[in-house]
Amino acid sequence: MLLKLQSSCAMCALVSVMAGFPAMAQDDRAATAQGEQAQSNVLAEDIVVTAERRESTVREVPFSIAAFGGEQLRASQVFSPTALTQQMPGITVNTSDKSLSIVAIRGNVSTFRTATLDTPVAYFMDDVYYVFNNDLNANFYDTNRVEVLRGPQGTLFGRNVVGGAIAVVTNNPEFKPDYYAQVSGGNGGYVRTEGMVNGTLVDDKLAGRFAFSTENNDGLIDTPHQSGRYGKSDSYSARGKLLFEPTDTLKIVLSGDYSHTKGNGGAIQLGIGGNQVIPATFGDFDDAKWTNNDYVASPYRQRLRGGYLRGDLDVLGGTLTSISGYRMNDSRAINDDVPVATQVPVFDRRQVVKNRSFTQEVRFASAPGRLSYVVGAYYLSADVSTTNIFNYSPLPGSAVNATLRRNPEVTNITRVQDGNVRSMAVFGEATFEITDRLAVVAGGRYTSDRKKIDYHAFSTTDAGAIPGFGFPGEVIASGGKTWNAFTPRFTVKYKPTDTINMYATFAKGFKSGGFVDNAYLDPTLPLQPEKAENYEIGAKSRLFDNKLDFNIALFRQTTKNLQNFSGAGGIAHTYNGTLKMKGLEIESVIRPLPDLRITANYTHLVGDYSSLRDPLVNLDYSGNPAKFAPRDSFAVGAAYTGRLGNGATLTPQADFNFSTRISTDDANTLRLYDNLHDDTRGRTLNARLNYETADGRFQIGIWGKNLTNNYQIVNADDITSFLARPGNGTTYWKIFTNTPRTYGVTLSIRQ
Repeated sequence: MLLKLQSSCAMCALVSVMAGFPAMAQDDRAATAQGEQAQSNVLAEDIVVTAERRESTVREVPFSIAAFGGEQLRASQVFSPTALTQQMPGITVNTSDKSLSIVAIRGNVSTFRTATLDTPVAYFMDDVYYVFNNDLNANFYDTNRVEVLRGPQGTLFGRNVVGGAIAVVTNNPEFKPDYYAQVSGGNGGYVRTEGMVNGTLVDDKLAGRFAFSTENNDGLIDTPHQSGRYGKSDSYSARGKLLFEPTDTLKIVLSGDYSHTKGNGGAIQLGIGGNQVIPATFGDFDDAKWTNNDYVASPYRQRLRGGYLRGDLDVLGGTLTSISGYRMNDSRAINDDVPVATQVPVFDRRQVVKNRSFTQEVRFASAPGRLSYVVGAYYLSADVSTTNIFNYSPLPGSAVNATLRRNPEVTNITRVQDGNVRSMAVFGEATFEITDRLAVVAGGRYTSDRKKIDYHAFSTTDAGAIPGFGFPGEVIASGGKTWNAFTPRFTVKYKPTDTINMYATFAKGFKSGGFVDNAYLDPTLPLQPEKAENYEIGAKSRLFDNKLDFNIALFRQTTKNLQNFSGAGGIAHTYNGTLKMKGLEIESVIRPLPDLRITANYTHLVGDYSSLRDPLVNLDYSGNPAKFAPRDSFAVGAAYTGRLGNGATLTPQADFNFSTRISTDDANTLRLYDNLHDDTRGRTLNARLNYETADGRFQIGIWGKNLTNNYQIVNADDITSFLARPGNGTTYWKIFTNTPRTYGVTLSIRQ
């Protein structure tokens, strides 16, 4: 209630102040034409976005969105979705566990590995939906821009989502010769390359573009019980595109890409809370920061590949667009818990993923005018297969050793889930300009999702029942269900002046159901679909002769039937709940001097589970805070372009981001252990110094990330039941951390 009152007061004050600023600024420019004034507010740094399926800028989009240009990302050393958190407070993107990507926007997050379940935050590459959550291991190269949309996207985007979307747009071919090459080297054996070549194949008709990226590092995490370092990775990616323009009104793009990544996992270790007791069975255990005690190197491999065919035809005064996409994901990963003197992991989790998906979208965007609209249809067909292999070897005296083989013996359970997803949708959205200053937007989407699953669980070591994990013996089951939903969006847009855009939006989001993962008892029970309702008001402005950009958004969202994953009791399972989230988001850019750019962004989130009961362990988590949603977070940065006498430039830049402590599980028990909970606080300082020649062809830069070497826990799983009997005052956590300080040099050349 207090936040609601504060938000209302803040918005009223904001409206009054913003309405006053331009009035004062316009006293000396009363004769300036409206069109000229609007043009003067467009800067070279403005990024063109297509979040509304039309070209516009962030300031014109009537909901919360952040956009990052490709050159900006490259200069800031942001080469992956995970690195976006350096630039954007309040979001979580964690790919340390290579079998699972954790993405959270406004508290909407999924941490499950169950086949057929969708993620609340969708990931798109060139408008093609990526089905599985570990697709986010892909990196950014030859990128045009990245758009991050907050809140439900239930109208225009290909896959209906409740939390938001990350949309990556890569560069298309152009009718000109062009090339680019970059190489970076840093500590820990880090070497990254990126390159592009573009050319005309047939004058004004056919152009081609080829881009690639490689990344290798030896890892920075100590491994006291084995050779080498943890965090080692080796990846390469390539993309080819053809642009065909047979007429002035038709443009066709054909694209294909391939990436391969292998390594030994992210930064994982054991955290000890409470009495800090280390069992003797751990042997020579080291719990120092950034130290990994896994027995094996936790290898992972992933192949992502696919392509799309896109056509844009100018017809009837608008544009008809067709996008056909096909994606394939083959990956396998191993994550172990801490070994003991016998060199047998306590809990070995292995995952094999094989997904295939086809998407087809057709839409028509009318010409701009007093009444403009977008209508379309969408189709998705996906075959998803997930195999989980669990090897349990609890220590003597632990909570589960009476029902499972004790260390060094191993109990094995394998679960195979083969699913099929078919989604069909029709959508439309119209904008009507009542006056030059006032417009209304109304749209909706009807979605029908059908899902099927074939389930097989068995054990190769214990063919009979394993009571400790609810495993009754071999389980074979099949099921299916269809979910339908209509999700509308209504927006009012108002421009009190040419430099201020204000909006109020109501939107619904939908994420279809799936099947309950409930300790093998009945794996085909339907899991209810998520439904979100979001109210948002905001304002976006450019003030003081373009010296200040100031955007603010206040929102309140309720997500019902939240699809929640839990590992409580040592057993993976899912169930529904309700999340209520409200917050404030501020983004600003200050240009006090022509060559000085300062950014300051802030996010305030207040959310809890108004209803969340885990039926497996019969615990009620209602009232606990939302996972992966820091209450306060901010990011500040500055860059100054120093112009040298020979025409070259020297640009120092730095950014610092901070986030308060987070909850990483439903029970929110990590807060009971300050030594661990305090380390979930984020405090990261990055800096770069770039030199560019006068002709812009050559660049050299030195950079450092996490310069203060701040240690941060980004996720934690309670695994006490495998290591000791609960109640002895010690709690054990499998924790995923950030990366230690890195630094290096980058060289680049372009035409």
